Amino acid sequence: MWILMLVVLALLAVVFLLFARKQQLSTLSTLQANKAVFESRQAEIEEDAKQGLLSNKDLANARRELEKTFVTDVHDPDEQVVMKPAPIIWVMAVVLLLATALYWQDGSWQQQHEADQARAELEERSRVLLSDSSGMVDQEEMWLFALGLRQRLQEQPDAAAWSLYGRIMIQLSQLEQAIEAFEQSRQLAPNNASNLVLFAQALIMSGSDPDLARAARYVRQVLEATPTNVEALGLLGIIAYERGDFSRAAEAWRITLQLLDDNDPRAASLERSLADAQARADGSILTLTVNVDISETLRNEMPFGATLFVFVRDPDGGRAPIAVERVAISDFPITVTLTNDSAMTPDRKLSDVDNWLVGARLSASGSIDIRSGDMEARPVLVEAAPGTQVNLRITEFLP
Repeated sequence: MWILMLVVLALLAVVFLLFARKQQLSTLSTLQANKAVFESRQAEIEEDAKQGLLSNKDLANARRELEKTFVTDVHDPDEQVVMKPAPIIWVMAVVLLLATALYWQDGSWQQQHEADQARAELEERSRVLLSDSSGMVDQEEMWLFALGLRQRLQEQPDAAAWSLYGRIMIQLSQLEQAIEAFEQSRQLAPNNASNLVLFAQALIMSGSDPDLARAARYVRQVLEATPTNVEALGLLGIIAYERGDFSRAAEAWRITLQLLDDNDPRAASLERSLADAQARADGSILTLTVNVDISETLRNEMPFGATLFVFVRDPDGGRAPIAVERVAISDFPITVTLTNDSAMTPDRKLSDVDNWLVGARLSASGSIDIRSGDMEARPVLVEAAPGTQVNLRITEFLP
């Protein structure tokens, strides 16, 4: 920020100097003209005196009157009129002072000082965090540790350290930085199963179909090397579930359960997920899978941190939706699944109507209320049935 302001100040200084030069040229032209007139009148007086038209007394008076007339414009008739450079030292001083003030106010020097200090204290802070068994790590300490670690990674790239930095960023809810860190680790160690699993988890949290596809690719890479990796198998089930492929999700989780020990604490949660996926696959749970994409024109207009609302209306029951799913989104396409649990009220669910009018709206404000500037997909009318899939494309700005 302060660098940009310094550039602006430098440009203003150049403009000022150009203006000063223009004024100086104008003044120079006036001086030259006045001096030319002065010298011409002086020559005329001398010529009149030579021809005897003026006495010595009249000649002295004429010279005196001529000098009085031009004294304010020509102080020294013998001085050479030349172009002098415009004074810029004080302009440079002002620019330097303003730049220093902006740099101080912006706090960049403080940020750099804090980063240097965090780097110097990295080892000590690492020992403190590792020795803390309470699990209640102070957020500020975690940020400072991450800052110091990032400084070291710029000096000494390391796959394990990048992966650690990614895990810290997930704890600090910085998903984009976490994904960037896991990618850095993957480039340094392409076949590290632990990092690939963590990378896949972060991409699943992102939720977009392209990120789910990348996550699936990394999970398959792990399973090709180690087919019994339970973390990778569990993630394979999550990816399939998020894509609406409940049969494949159930299959992946069933295999995962078979590989777990009976006393593994993850087994109970996995059994519940398996039952849910199986019920959705066989139609016991009514599901509507909506694949939402956006036109290339509107993709470039997407507001940062936008919220996607996927909703279902009763075509014969007014504009109020009967079911809604809300998703924070950073990219398209994305798959959203609605069930009776998505109902707006407990007394009116998806299963209570015969037809569904399915729509989607991208909101910059995050509010379900319609506002100018929101983006919307044309609604699609479908017959209510288990396992229905609908494709929507956001193509319109709301007035």
